[in-house]
Amino acid sequence: MKVLKFFKSKSLLFALILISGMGYFINGCTHEDDLLMVSTPKIERGNLVLKFPSDPSVAFDKTHGNVGWETPYLGGLSVLTGRFNKFGFTSFNFDESNPANTSFEAWVQVNSVNTSEPGRDGGCLQTTFGTTTTMTTETANMAIIKSKSVELSPSDKGYIVKFDLTFHGATKELTGKLTFSGEVSTGSDATAQDNYGFNFEFQFLAKTDFGIASNDIADNITVKCNAIFRQKK
Repeated sequence: MKVLKFFKSKSLLFALILISGMGYFINGCTHEDDLLMVSTPKIERGNLVLKFPSDPSVAFDKTHGNVGWETPYLGGLSVLTGRFNKFGFTSFNFDESNPANTSFEAWVQVNSVNTSEPGRDGGCLQTTFGTTTTMTTETANMAIIKSKSVELSPSDKGYIVKFDLTFHGATKELTGKLTFSGEVSTGSDATAQDNYGFNFEFQFLAKTDFGIASNDIADNITVKCNAIFRQKK
């Protein structure tokens, strides 16, 4: 009987300790009046301002630029990639710390597509795009992007751009990411200049939004653009 009473008293003591501990845990985890502090990245931007072509000291360096694209081929068996040989800017205005002053318009000639396979570039792709090898600035041969609004990215030094893409007879509003990749000074005296790099990336639905008819490629196309602007000192 003494052993039984001993165990009963031990059990009761353990239960009381457990209940007390749970109450402390519940009370200790209740912070209705506390503010949760969320750390945000510290983003520092400079004061670079570029105006092309209104500022005669600024020039677009097409030689070191690129407009590339990629899409899954045959359901993802491979990746079809390419670029355009003929592209340029109608305008490019960049204000590093004031995105409301940033705007741009750029273009490519669609029939200048280059996938490193001449038979494909001059054949099936021309048919798919609805162009011919002899076209230049005809409406059917131009793909144009024109910014509508530019905002600061909340997570890094980039910029969120809403823009219109006109391609294959249709115009759609899309969203892309503009990044200022840095500055390098070159030359000396009369040849001294500052070189500024930019990247722009976006995606679009070739079949759904722009009427591209193909059973080989995916609907989603990723476009990556690189541009360098040079400014004489």
